[in-house]
Amino acid sequence: MKPDGRILVIGAGVNGSVCAAALHRAGYDVTVLAREKRLEELQKRGIEIEDPLKGTRTVTQVPVVDRLASEDIYEYVLVVVRKNQVRDLLPFLAQNQSQSVVFMVNTASGLDEWIAALGARRVMLGFVFAGGRREGNLIRAMRARGHGTPFGEANGAITERLTRLVSILNRAGLKAKAIADMPDWLVTHAAMVAPLAMFLLKHGCDTYALARSREDMGMLADAMRETLAVLRANGRRIVPQSAVLLDVLPRFVVTSFFRAFMSSRYAEIGAGWHCSQAPDEMFQLARELKDLVEQSCLPAPVLRQLLATV
Repeated sequence: MKPDGRILVIGAGVNGSVCAAALHRAGYDVTVLAREKRLEELQKRGIEIEDPLKGTRTVTQVPVVDRLASEDIYEYVLVVVRKNQVRDLLPFLAQNQSQSVVFMVNTASGLDEWIAALGARRVMLGFVFAGGRREGNLIRAMRARGHGTPFGEANGAITERLTRLVSILNRAGLKAKAIADMPDWLVTHAAMVAPLAMFLLKHGCDTYALARSREDMGMLADAMRETLAVLRANGRRIVPQSAVLLDVLPRFVVTSFFRAFMSSRYAEIGAGWHCSQAPDEMFQLARELKDLVEQSCLPAPVLRQLLATV
C-alpha cells in the first residue's frame, strides 16, 4: 500500500486523541493505534473531546488498529506517548518500513536512543497541541496557545517532508511551525518541566497550592536558573531564546510570574492535570535532568536537593 497521505497516530491519550480527531475532521487518512480498554472505547464511542474552558464537546469516529505490522507503511507515524513508554515501542517502529517517524515526546536526554534504533534519516521531532486529562473515554483538553507548536528534523534541516507535515497540521487547525533547532528545543523544554513537576507533585499536582507557597515559588525560580546553567554546561543551546529571561530578570519578578501562572486555570489544566495523570513520566524527566546535573559538575544546590530522592 502506498504511504502517501496516510498518517498513523500512536497513542490515544489527550494529545494523540486531539491530533487524530483534528486530522480526521480535516479529511486526512488517519488511523489511531491503541490497545486493550482504550481500543474498545474508541471502537464503540469514538474520540470524545470536551474543551473545559468553553464547555463544547465533539465526537469523532477514527479508524483504530491494535498493532503496527512491518508491511503497513504510512507517510507519517506520529508517536504521541509518555517518554517512559517510548523504549518499548522502538523495536516495533524499527521493524516497520515507514520513513518518517515523528516523536512528539518530552525528552531531556536527547535523541540518541531513537536514532540508534531507527536511524537518523527516519527520526523527526515535534511537540503537542493540547493540555488536559482523560476521564474514562472523555478527553478534557484545551488547545495550546501561542505562535505554533514546533516541529523539526533531527539534523536541523528544513526539508520538504517537514514543510509538508507542518502544512498538513495547519490545514487541520493544529497550529504548527518548522524550526531548525528542534533537538535543543525539546531538551530545554523537558529539562525545565522536570523541576516544576517535582514541586507540583509535592503539592498533589495542585497548581494553586504551589502558588501559595512562597518558599517553593522562590526555589522554583532558583531551580529554573540552575537548569539553564546545567544545559549550557552540557553543550545545549537554550531554545527558545526567551527562556534566558529567567537569568536576566530579578528573582522577585520571576517568582511573581510563576505565582501568577500557577494561579491560573490554564496552569491547572495544562500542568496540574497532566502531572496528576503522568507522574511516571514526570519522574522519568526528573531522572534525566538529574543525570544532566551530574554530567555538568555544577554545584546546582537547589536542583540537587530537589532531585536527591528521584
